[in-house]
Amino acid sequence: MLFGLAGSTIVATSPRLFAGSRQPSLTLFLVAGVAVIILTAGLFGYIDRLGMGFGKTALVLAAGYNALIAAVKLGLAPAALYEANREQVFDATVGDPNSLWFYLGVGSGVLLLYVLVFRVMYGVFKRRFRRRAGEVSAPPERSGRSSDSRRTVLIALVVASVALLASFLWVMPLIFVGLPTLSYLTYILSTFGTTITLALILAAVLAYKTFDEVEKQAVRLGDAALLANFFWLGLALIVLYHAMWAVFVLTLVSIWPFRTYTPK
Repeated sequence: MLFGLAGSTIVATSPRLFAGSRQPSLTLFLVAGVAVIILTAGLFGYIDRLGMGFGKTALVLAAGYNALIAAVKLGLAPAALYEANREQVFDATVGDPNSLWFYLGVGSGVLLLYVLVFRVMYGVFKRRFRRRAGEVSAPPERSGRSSDSRRTVLIALVVASVALLASFLWVMPLIFVGLPTLSYLTYILSTFGTTITLALILAAVLAYKTFDEVEKQAVRLGDAALLANFFWLGLALIVLYHAMWAVFVLTLVSIWPFRTYTPK
């Protein structure tokens, strides 16, 4: 919580130090990104002192991928938005990039992508931990009941999905989350796309290696909770970085609004 408050204070304050300029400079994004990266390093140094059992290698790797996420969210992505706006006026038909609702939609869509990747990684290493730990398989009759339960849940999900589609409720998340997110990704990838993509790929690789180190440590200690604790820690940090990003971009557009148009 203190990490999130400190980071949000930094990103809300730093744009005001440059408010006299006509456009936000790259120095502003560098200052905000580096400040949060330093804060991240301090956080993982503190976690190491707590002796939570993750191991120093895992914490160094975790600090690395979180630093890359901070660099993308609070440096590269906002800078790419303003660079794209210098080259083109933003279309406001799918969402006004100067409004709160636009960033709530974009934040939800992008956060979902981050969480999905992180959750898949956790699932992979959770299954691997169970195999390495040699968990005893369930008795046949119990497995049969478990299979029936899964089948029932699957049928219920299919029925619910069909009902959802039939009622056209999918239109709402598409309009308020999907389209603004697609528009946002198009803007940032049109300028610093290669750099952002490489940074995110490297972050994913480091996150995978971090899970690998934590899973090995969990096997050595025989502690299944260690892997789950790391997952929740990583998930909380992803959410906090997105909260900082929302505070940052909303502060930016309050000082330097984007040039937009609405087709008639």
